[in-house]
Amino acid sequence: MNNTTKGQYELARKMLKGHIDIDEVVLMSGLSKEIVEQLNEEINPKNSEVQILKDLDTVDLNIGEILFDNLPAEDEAEGFHQ
Repeated sequence: MNNTTKGQYELARKMLKGHIDIDEVVLMSGLSKEIVEQLNEEINPKNSEVQILKDLDTVDLNIGEILFDNLPAEDEAEGFHQ
């Protein structure tokens, strides 16, 4: 594998990690669609054991209440103006 091909693969990997569409990666990298799809599977496996947790809140996770900020109580907030 020469440096040009290595550069094409590296470009494709970085684009796939950035969630760029496969067709755009094929166009920009010059690699075949089959190769880009293989790289995408390596980077973003669609395995049943791998679960991505998105758009969850505390109710979904069943962890109770969470303190979302760490502002001091009003009596401790000297000099803090809203």
